[in-house]
Amino acid sequence: MTNLIYLFDVILTNGKIFFFTSSSQYQFFEENTYVPQSGLNFNIGEFNDSAENSAIIYGIFETNGICKNDNLSGAKIKIKYLYANNAHLIGNFIVTKFFSHDLEFELKCETECIKYNQALLQMFSKTCRANFGDDRCKIRLEDVSIQSQIIEVNNNIITCDFRDIEDGYFKNGKLIINDAQNTAHEYNIISHFRNNIETNITSTSFIFSKQIVTLIPGCDKNYRTCCYSFHNAVNFRGEPVIPEFNIIEN
Repeated sequence: MTNLIYLFDVILTNGKIFFFTSSSQYQFFEENTYVPQSGLNFNIGEFNDSAENSAIIYGIFETNGICKNDNLSGAKIKIKYLYANNAHLIGNFIVTKFFSHDLEFELKCETECIKYNQALLQMFSKTCRANFGDDRCKIRLEDVSIQSQIIEVNNNIITCDFRDIEDGYFKNGKLIINDAQNTAHEYNIISHFRNNIETNITSTSFIFSKQIVTLIPGCDKNYRTCCYSFHNAVNFRGEPVIPEFNIIEN
């Protein structure tokens, strides 16, 4: 097939459309003009019965063709070849890897069925699908929370009287404190270092030392946190060892 003329219909993710040919001459087919710019060449193809086909395309950066600022990652490419004045479809592909060199580029293309593989992987998650403390998580918040006395208030950082708790345990958690009317106020915990709790409190006028606060830890939904911070790996609602689903890359 080395003497065949290839036609490439290229659609970038930004909507830009090109029609290229491997020939050194312009080719006209189905009201489209296929231009020789960028010298696209279909060199390697792998095809099997499972439709997991792939193709390697080489080209050069060129004015009126593919330019340096064109991003081909995720582009759709239809490849055809001309034989006896007829165009025969080789396949519809998606660019899954775009290698940009000084003057040249290389495209690794895979068939569109890869999108269905991506959709399947999106049904799974490396992080937990449960919410901290809900029926699927099964953690009882009262079992992992503490009540502590305030030692000092410095703007939005509250120093509490507790010890032997790992740094970061309360990060992304909640701080609850009652005012003089016994109304509960809830704030987000931004960070936790030693016995210092940084919150999103904007006014501390009703917060004083020796008050009692409730500190509820946060969960980042990662398996390691579930396992080592809360000893709750058996209820982890995720698949921590699945591959990343975003397989289109530069």
